[in-house]
Amino acid sequence: LADRSAEFGPGVWVMTINKTGEKVNKLGRVALDGFKEVLPELEKNKAIEVLCVVSGKPGNFIAGADIDLIRQCTTSQEAESLSRSGQKLLNRWEDLPYPTVAVVDGACLGGGCEMALGCTALVMSNSSSARIGLPEVMLGLIPGMGGCVRLPRKVGLATALDMILTGKQLRGEQAFKLGLADALLPQEEFEAAAIRWARNNANALKAGKRLGKEPKLGGMGGPVGTLMEKTPIGRSVIFKKARSGVLGKTRGQYPAPIEALDVLMETGSLLGSSDRLRGTEREEAMAREAKGFAKLAVSEVSRNLIRIFFLTEKVKKANGLPEGREVAIRAVETGAVIGAGIMGGGIAQLFADKKIPTRMKDLTNQALALGVDSASRIFKRQVKRRKITDREMIQKLGLITPVLDHSGFRQVNLVVEAVVERMDVKQKVLQELEEQVGEKCIVASNTSSLSVTEMQSVLKHPGRFAGMHFFNPVHRMPLVEVIRGEKTDDQTVAGVFQFCKQLGKTPIVVRDAPGFLVNRLLAPYMNEAAYLLAEGVTVDEIDQALVEFGMPMGPMELMDEVGIDVADKVSHIMHAAFGERMAPAPLSAKLVSTSRYGKKNGKGLYLYEGKERKEKKSDPSIYSLLGISPKPGVVTAEEMVDRTVLPMINEAARCLAEGIVAHPDDVDLGMIMGTGFPPFRGGLLRYADSLGSRKVLEKLRKLVGKCGKRFEPSDALVKLGEENRPFHNPK
Repeated sequence: LADRSAEFGPGVWVMTINKTGEKVNKLGRVALDGFKEVLPELEKNKAIEVLCVVSGKPGNFIAGADIDLIRQCTTSQEAESLSRSGQKLLNRWEDLPYPTVAVVDGACLGGGCEMALGCTALVMSNSSSARIGLPEVMLGLIPGMGGCVRLPRKVGLATALDMILTGKQLRGEQAFKLGLADALLPQEEFEAAAIRWARNNANALKAGKRLGKEPKLGGMGGPVGTLMEKTPIGRSVIFKKARSGVLGKTRGQYPAPIEALDVLMETGSLLGSSDRLRGTEREEAMAREAKGFAKLAVSEVSRNLIRIFFLTEKVKKANGLPEGREVAIRAVETGAVIGAGIMGGGIAQLFADKKIPTRMKDLTNQALALGVDSASRIFKRQVKRRKITDREMIQKLGLITPVLDHSGFRQVNLVVEAVVERMDVKQKVLQELEEQVGEKCIVASNTSSLSVTEMQSVLKHPGRFAGMHFFNPVHRMPLVEVIRGEKTDDQTVAGVFQFCKQLGKTPIVVRDAPGFLVNRLLAPYMNEAAYLLAEGVTVDEIDQALVEFGMPMGPMELMDEVGIDVADKVSHIMHAAFGERMAPAPLSAKLVSTSRYGKKNGKGLYLYEGKERKEKKSDPSIYSLLGISPKPGVVTAEEMVDRTVLPMINEAARCLAEGIVAHPDDVDLGMIMGTGFPPFRGGLLRYADSLGSRKVLEKLRKLVGKCGKRFEPSDALVKLGEENRPFHNPK
């Protein structure tokens, strides 16, 4: 706390938040205790006329509450007490006898946003790193320090619902337009400019004048928006529409958005008003928010989502090597991609999006044009969604240099090969490439099925070669499998692992083996769906059962997305590698023989129409085409889930026993980030643990008798199941 009157004018004080020994500020126990200690001094300090809150961390205001505090709560009473203590601190902050101004030039999320909402005003930088939002719903929670109560009064009900129910984060420009930020200032000399703004507007703030834009009530503003938010009937329409949207997206599997709706509905007598709550009304509203927060904080869904959060945080601190093993690595400053197809163009776009100058090589100008066009379409969608500007798009596209030869490759730090999935072609390309790059350049293959060990067998320097398996579409799928071949060295593994994080991806290290991890686990899932179809279960029934389970799409639609011809090819690779338990269902070959390839040619198990084939329609003719008599209801939804999901658990047990990945957490993270396995279930093996390994074993043995030996439990699963031990912490 410092008196800055000499620099900025009489009565200007500044409070700096700077958590010692941490890269970001978090509202943990130490910070909250420190806040509690300083409040009495702030409450009685007569010299302060305006107080600015700044951060001592560049690019960060307050990243949120310390999630460990929530994780440590074992009862709803403990969680409610935690929420109430935070609320009371911010209530005292809000009640200070002079204006307070949050000076935000970085992440202002969760508890940080709630603190900013407790300030009289909020000033944001136009920096790309400045973000504000309440992302608690992503952890299965709702704001618990007054966010549900204060945000609607600042920006209106419709905007508050949009932010809280989605966890949306706003840039400074967006926050200013919506009335959340009271001023938007340039990043250059931002802190000093924001403090001067606070001094110049201190009297207006003390008088309760709103300096920011008026909120767009009803999400639209004007008389209609005002009518929507300020009348009981209008608000009921907003809540009804929001509830319908939430249930449509979550199918009721995520309770946090529903609880947020209930809290806002029950505390919203003045929603859309700029007046701040005080006294009994504020106390009652805060108490309701705390009860909702407490109920969710100890729920299994929140526990699972928080666990996933910590798994991703653990990846951020890891280097991809066994614990305790360290190597020196360098950041990738320049990259290259060989192959300008869908994957190659997508990888080049990702590099450029992260401001990495990238050379993209192919054999013809036509191929290069397609790769650039692929990258351009992704950037244009970002512009359309206002994630980047037209100028930023041009700048990023300019980082991609299409080339027909290896010119400039000598200077790049990392090259990704993304040519056709044929071993002979890849080996030839890699041998040519090896002669064109510097000795410290990392070389990676974006293979989805071919052996990294076999590829590196023809290289002079196999140690610097690894697999780097991106998932399609590259710009959206967060997982990258870092494939370690037999001769891949530690420095290469750590370098690729770090680069994945540099790209904003979540990497897991996987030992080289057919299908690696994710495709190996997906193979029996998709194959069993084809067996169900052959038995007369309809396409819609299969997909609905798995979507209700929580998958982002059913296995039939997934087969169309991947490409039925591709899925058929992979199924034969898996069969050759693992024998009869992965014997392909006969229907895939039938579909391929009739040119049913899936979404890419508009017809597969479904029909696809409209722009970019986004309109999916059921196709009754598929059954006669495949020689199937549909029998709706012949298999229950529960059995469909068991038959498709339990084989994945069985295969995961084998992968762990074989050392394909090091830990059950890798399986959970890989399946969530690579396939969309329902996060609320905590991952594939956390779901298995919720069932109990003994029950999984019993179900598989029953399925062996009913459906065949492809369900035969693995030795690893038998051992766990007979002792009824979990995958996680089995001892």
